Amino acid sequence: MIRTWLKAARLPSQSYIALPLLLGQVLAWAATDTWSWTVFALVQLFGITDQLYIVWANDYADRDTDAQNNTFTIFSGGSRVLVDQSLSPKTLLRAAQAMVLLSVILLATLAYLVNPLIFPIGVTGLILLWAYSFKPLMLSYRGGGELLQTLGVGLVLPLIGYMAQGGDLFGFPWDYLAILLPLNLATAIATALPDVPSDSASNKRTIPVKFGLEMAIWLIVGLVIAASALHVWLLGERTSVTVPIACAFIISAVAFKQPKPGDFQLSIVVFFSILANLGYVGTLIAFTWI
Repeated sequence: MIRTWLKAARLPSQSYIALPLLLGQVLAWAATDTWSWTVFALVQLFGITDQLYIVWANDYADRDTDAQNNTFTIFSGGSRVLVDQSLSPKTLLRAAQAMVLLSVILLATLAYLVNPLIFPIGVTGLILLWAYSFKPLMLSYRGGGELLQTLGVGLVLPLIGYMAQGGDLFGFPWDYLAILLPLNLATAIATALPDVPSDSASNKRTIPVKFGLEMAIWLIVGLVIAASALHVWLLGERTSVTVPIACAFIISAVAFKQPKPGDFQLSIVVFFSILANLGYVGTLIAFTWI
């Protein structure tokens, strides 16, 4: 049973949540020269409950689409615990509800200890997931789900981390969003690439479904190039780690012409897209901390 819940948790996706939260905290430390390890623990614990809420709620909402998905990868297609009937939908939904409740409690605690604005900003992030997956909006099916994911991970999470460590909205380095938002949009599009057949069959209007795989890949390439250029402009020479990663992604995307869902080549494109995003965020954290 423990192994089943670990599979459902999709722990590698925690990096999408933990790093933006940590980035926000490190940016606040650089601006205020103050740091609380208690706050750090609460913020990262919120990251865990938030991530579990996201993956479990999405698994529940997408259970019918995932059942049709024969091109799933480690990056996409859900955890498969409902598809293989390791857990029941009711059990997973209750677990997701428990995680969102814990997330709200942690946000309220941070708002009480540090800044009341943390609560509405954090709850907004939780609502984005509801709008993404559940009725009446279900924007992951109607279109626009990638934008919600981008706002949640690229904007809301860094803001929560920043304000939790004593930063304020006026002091937030908003120019960094020019890097974070395109990269997170690229990742949101990339992780939908392998799921095109099942998403199309379920009338899920993701960008790859609407515009096709090739157009979606070129859009991802454009977003990564734009973010890379802005990263060089903002950080100057401190790009030795991230530029090769971005180049590897671009080369893989161009070299594997018209990859198909289920092909290993497409997984490589998705992998380097994710790595470019996490590499940039990690670089921002490292050089801000240093």
